[in-house]
Amino acid sequence: MLGKRLFHLMFSIFIGLFIVGVFLGVVYQARASVAQNTIMVEGQTFTETQQTIFLPIAMKKYPWYNMFGVEATWPLKQGDPIFRRTESLSAGWVRLNDRVSWRSLQPEEGASFQWERLENFEEELRVLKGAGITPIVIVDDYPHWATDNTVREDGLPTSCGRLLDDKVDDFVVFVTELVKRYKKPEFGVRNWELGNEPDVDPDLVPPDSQFGCWGDIADPYYGGEAYGRMIIQVGGAIKAVDPSAQVWIGGLLLGTPYTTDPTKGHPELFLEGILRSGAAPFFDIVPYHWYPSYWQWARDPDLIFNPWVDWGGGTVGKARYLNQLMQAYGVTKPVFLNETSFICGFDPNYPDNVPWCEFPTEDFFNLQASYLVHSATRAYNENIMGYIWYTITGPGWRWGGLLDALQSPKPVYEAYSQMIRQFRNSRPLGPVSYATGIEAYAFAREPERLDVLWSNDDQTITATIPISDWIGAFGRNGEIITPTVSETNYMLPVGFSPVYLIRLP
Repeated sequence: MLGKRLFHLMFSIFIGLFIVGVFLGVVYQARASVAQNTIMVEGQTFTETQQTIFLPIAMKKYPWYNMFGVEATWPLKQGDPIFRRTESLSAGWVRLNDRVSWRSLQPEEGASFQWERLENFEEELRVLKGAGITPIVIVDDYPHWATDNTVREDGLPTSCGRLLDDKVDDFVVFVTELVKRYKKPEFGVRNWELGNEPDVDPDLVPPDSQFGCWGDIADPYYGGEAYGRMIIQVGGAIKAVDPSAQVWIGGLLLGTPYTTDPTKGHPELFLEGILRSGAAPFFDIVPYHWYPSYWQWARDPDLIFNPWVDWGGGTVGKARYLNQLMQAYGVTKPVFLNETSFICGFDPNYPDNVPWCEFPTEDFFNLQASYLVHSATRAYNENIMGYIWYTITGPGWRWGGLLDALQSPKPVYEAYSQMIRQFRNSRPLGPVSYATGIEAYAFAREPERLDVLWSNDDQTITATIPISDWIGAFGRNGEIITPTVSETNYMLPVGFSPVYLIRLP
């Protein structure tokens, strides 16, 4: 018996060592393939490296959280071009606005909800669920009978205004039934955003607007406390119906951290008003918006010509401002950039028209594509919960869409798609230094490291990388970059268009 047990023990040890040896051999072979091919950088063939460097990623043990998404202004349908583009992009989120209108579903007080009007929305949810994409559903558009702004200062009727105190219960009933209906596995909605840009006074937007409505210029906290009291009731009701639901406050416009014009109130204090109301336990996510514009003589709009420059630019500066404000109240919530784009300044309906962007040029579209990578990389490094481009649908507001008028990919779509592929299975490590004028961030992508680099102006700057650390480098759209050699280093040219550098940790 002892001899048989000893035999089984030795046999088990042998099998275990054999398996470990095979595993280490696979890892070594993958590393060896990379090392062998990187010697060929000075030549014109680099295809094998592009194929092999991504193999070890499959061994990562933990699922990657995809923070990147889009907003779709048209309903997404199985097989249509926009949905195919959304799926091909590998978007993790899709934000759905203009789908759920309380005014449309219950136009008369006390009437039954007209759920049949959501037939297209329901099919859209099924399509997204089948694709594994998480929807964020915005609930807004109040009925005239429920708001305190049924007649504007200009005499026009509107439903854009804060809810009357005695109508909040009606909204609770509506939202409760909505969540019950769409939490079902068939639809799987878990993210509910209560309004869109609520920090805007209703008299500053068109009648029946679907953004704004809770802002109050005359209030010290711009109406945030009233909105917070609504969140306490509605957010609490959502959690009671679906404890797994995530309640989002409406994405904040948050135009500036310091309003100095006394006639404009203090919209930057809207979130503080929400916190003062005691609503913090009843919501989960703090979203915000950022829309930089193209300037003919400038490059990266995060860094110039905006009130958030001192905070690090609009992408991360707004997040830092919101986090600092929450910390003052002892509150910690994820922040989420759920509307952003890079837009032309010209629009006949807005006063900030600029003559150089009445019709976008190739320079605009090229900068737009590079800026997306700059902005999204900063957001990822900042641990912002999510990043949603407005919109996937083309050509988009002020030409900000990822697709053109024919719903074909623009350069910004191709850049977004490549960036998501590069970031897959990575995690942020923080900023890294290469040379003066280069902005760069490192990301762990075991067993390698991904660095994203760019110059913040039109200059091309050389980054130096030891040959022993080099695996490969790719341009904004995935094209292979061949460096030059200087003694024991590779010399990598870095311009405004981002570079993905793959190197050993």
